[in-house]
Amino acid sequence: MTSLKIKYFIKRFLRTSRNSKYVLQSITHVEPQISIIGSEIYFEFKVTPDKTKDRKRESGLMSTVKTETLWVYSKNVVTGWMKLLRILKEVFMFCRHRIIFHLDSYPLQNKAIIDCIKSRTPSIDGCDIYGKTETDEDVKYFLNNLNVTEYVGIDVKLSDSFRFPQDNYLEYFVVYSASWVTFDQLLHLNASRLYIHGSILTNQELNSYLLLWMTFQCHQNLKFLLIDVTEPQSLDTILNLPHERINPDVERIVRLPNNDTISLKEGIDIRRNDGMTGTIHFDQRLDKMRLMMWVSRIE
Repeated sequence: MTSLKIKYFIKRFLRTSRNSKYVLQSITHVEPQISIIGSEIYFEFKVTPDKTKDRKRESGLMSTVKTETLWVYSKNVVTGWMKLLRILKEVFMFCRHRIIFHLDSYPLQNKAIIDCIKSRTPSIDGCDIYGKTETDEDVKYFLNNLNVTEYVGIDVKLSDSFRFPQDNYLEYFVVYSASWVTFDQLLHLNASRLYIHGSILTNQELNSYLLLWMTFQCHQNLKFLLIDVTEPQSLDTILNLPHERINPDVERIVRLPNNDTISLKEGIDIRRNDGMTGTIHFDQRLDKMRLMMWVSRIE
């Protein structure tokens, strides 16, 4: 925002590998913000329509990380946020970029915001999408225009006809209102860790899914699965397959697909035809039962 000469020297100084340790996090709140996150600093800019907050600064501590917040006034906060994003992307090099997208904050400008992000960074590492209204179109537009490489979280009520548009591999996929996740959709979610809250799948469909996994016909890269059980009174339907109940007094050290080891007690083992083991636990959380499965190689 200063002279071209000063801007040139700042960019020459900052755009080095030393800055690749910083994460850029963009959030579309009512006061949209952009944060620069490092191992020892959490610096956030908030764009506000309140002129009295302009240049207001607050400092704090979040665990052991120092936090700094600066408010920047803009008559049009979305335009001000876009300008700030452009400046930060020009000046800094970031190793990662995360988006927290609130669909209800500026519903009429969601596509313009997505287009702005795409023009600056078409590929992002992770995103969380929130919203209370049924907005299939905006969620599809977001996922069709931004390539998400590692993590997708969706906390939006979507219609039963919604189809997840990306087929690239993810490390994490989390959905909180999963009434749209049919059996066929589940098979096509390409992630190593799946968290399916609010699932509508029947116990018979869960049984069919596990049988496909055991015969190496789906989710070969799965590391962890969490999914709601809609019929907790008939768990035998899910377990109508070859399995082994583990002695609850025995603690096992198992090796995960990434070669890390964890300790597991009790559970129900199912075997895949390549030697990998899925260890199933059923967990009651409030009024819901969940199936959790860890994938490991038991040595």
